[in-house]
Amino acid sequence: MVYCGKASQNCQSCRTRRIKCDKVRPQCTQCVRVGKQCPGYRDQLSLMFRDESAKVVQKAHAQWGVQDSSDGSEASGSSPTSTSPTSSLGGRTRSSFTESVGPGSPVSPDGSRLAMARVPKEIQSTLVDRAVQFYLEHYVIGLPDEAKAGQELRQEPWVYSTTTRDTMAAVGLASQANLTGDKELMVLARQQYGLALQGTAFGLRDIHGLDIGVYLRAIVMLGMFEIVGGDGLPTKGAQTHIMGGAALMKSLLPFFQASPDGVRGLIQLCFSMSATVMCSVQQLSPEPNTMIPTQPVPSMAEGILPPSFIEFTMLGSSLASLEDMPAAELLDLISRFVRLSAFVRSRLFKDGQPETFGIIQNALELEEQLGDWERRQECGVWAFTEERAEKNYFPPETVFEDSYHTYANMWTARAWTNYRFARILVNQLLLESVEHFPSSSLPLVPAAKQQQSFDVIRRIARDTFVSIPTHYRHPRLDHTHREHFDKTKGGAGIGSAQIPTLLFQIKVAGAAPGVPHSYWAWALAMMRTMWADTGMLQAKRLSDLLAKVREEPPKTTVFIKWEDG
Repeated sequence: MVYCGKASQNCQSCRTRRIKCDKVRPQCTQCVRVGKQCPGYRDQLSLMFRDESAKVVQKAHAQWGVQDSSDGSEASGSSPTSTSPTSSLGGRTRSSFTESVGPGSPVSPDGSRLAMARVPKEIQSTLVDRAVQFYLEHYVIGLPDEAKAGQELRQEPWVYSTTTRDTMAAVGLASQANLTGDKELMVLARQQYGLALQGTAFGLRDIHGLDIGVYLRAIVMLGMFEIVGGDGLPTKGAQTHIMGGAALMKSLLPFFQASPDGVRGLIQLCFSMSATVMCSVQQLSPEPNTMIPTQPVPSMAEGILPPSFIEFTMLGSSLASLEDMPAAELLDLISRFVRLSAFVRSRLFKDGQPETFGIIQNALELEEQLGDWERRQECGVWAFTEERAEKNYFPPETVFEDSYHTYANMWTARAWTNYRFARILVNQLLLESVEHFPSSSLPLVPAAKQQQSFDVIRRIARDTFVSIPTHYRHPRLDHTHREHFDKTKGGAGIGSAQIPTLLFQIKVAGAAPGVPHSYWAWALAMMRTMWADTGMLQAKRLSDLLAKVREEPPKTTVFIKWEDG
C-alpha cells in the first residue's frame, strides 16, 4: 500500500458532476436541490491507503508456487487459499471490514465480535489491507490510551505514515497466519517485515527531522512482530528492538527537556527488557515453571542483560524526577533479580555450600527490599485503589472477582505489574530453596517465613489478575464496561506494548506455588482468550506452559498453615 495523500471529500454525485460540494451530512445541498439521493462520502482512511502491493504479492506467490490469475481476482481481494484468512479466525467473522471493531466489542454466541461503531465502507482489496485492518482492530482500538473507535484513528498521524504501514501489515499477517495455520501468509508477513525494517532504518538517518511518536511506535511494532511472527519465544530480535527504542529515546532526551515523558519512556522500555529477558530465561530452560531447575543452562551464567541496558538504567535513575524515582528504584531491584535468576539456572548447586547459602541470602534481601518498596508507595501518586462492581456486572471470565484497579496514570500502572511478577518469583525461589537445599535454607527461611511467602504470593497473584483490565480489554467487555477501566489515563504511549509483558506476568501468577486452583484456571482461560484475540504466538506458548502446572507434581514442599493458639 502507498500513502496517496488526502483524497477529495466531495460526495460521489458531486465528483461525477464536477461541481463544488458543501459536504453537508447526511445529504449535501447540491443533491437535495436537484431531488437526488445523496450517495454519501468516501472514507478518507481507506482512500489514503491504496493497494500498491501487487509486486509483493507476486513475489510471495512465486515462492508459494501459486500462479497469479489472469482475471485480476487477487486485486479484488481473494486469498491465495480457498478460504479468506479473515473469515475463519477461531470462529470470528468479519463483515468485509466495513465495520470497525476493537478489543472492547461484545461477542456473539459463536465467538465473533459484534461491531461497536459502524465505519463507512472501505476498499479492503488485498491481504495487506486486511492485515493492517486486523492490526488496528486487535492491537490498537480500545486499548489504553488508544482510539476507542475506528473513526478516531483518522486523527492519528502515525496511521498514515509509510514508516508504520509495512509494520502494521507484517504483524497483522503474522497474527492471521498463526490463527489459521496458513504458511503462505507468514511468508508474506516476513516480506512485509523486511520492508518495514528497511523503511525504519532509512527514516532514522535523519534524527533531527524525526517524528518521535511515529518512529517509537514503529520500533515497538517491529519488536511485536518478533514475538508474534517468531516461534513464540521472546527472541533476541525482540530484545534488540526494545534496546533500539531505548537508544532512540536516549538520543532524544534533550528534545523533551522539562517534560518527564522522555525519562519515563526510557525507564518503561527498560522494564520491558527486564520482563522479556526473564521470560526468556524461563522458557529456554527445560523446566520453565520452576525457579531452581535440576537441568542447568550454562549459557545463562553471564551477559543475560546487554551492556547498554546498564547504561540506560543508570541514565534513567540520574534523570528521574522525585515523582518518578520509585520506578528507577524498582527497575534496579528487578534487574538484580533477573541476574540472580539466570545465575541460579546456570549450574547445579549443592546443599550446605557457601554459594548456595549466598543465593538464598540474596533472594531474602531482594524480598525485603521489594516489600519495603511496596510499603513506601501506599500514599501519593503511586498509590492505587481497588474498586468492586456488583456481582456479575462484568462477565466472570473478563474481570477477576468483579474487581479492578484505578491508578493515577498508566505509567504507574505498568510499573506495578513489573513489581508483581518480580515479587512472586522471588518468593517462589525462597520456597523452592527449602525443598532443594534444606540445610542451607531452614536457618534463613523458617516455617513462619515460608507461610509469609505463600501469603505474599497469593495476595500479589490476585492483584495481578485484578489489574488485567487496566492493560488489556477482554473481547466480551462492551463500551460501558470499559468506562470503568478508562479512569486510569495517560502514560501508556502504545497500548499493545504492555501485552507481551502482561502475558508473562499472568503466567507467573497462575503458575505460582500455593495459589488456588481457581486462580490457575482463570489465568489459563484469560491467556487462551488473548491468544484467540491477537494471534500472538507467545500467548499460546505461555498458556501451554501454564496448563502443564496442574499436570505435574508440585515442585515445592506443601506447607500447613499454623493456627493461632
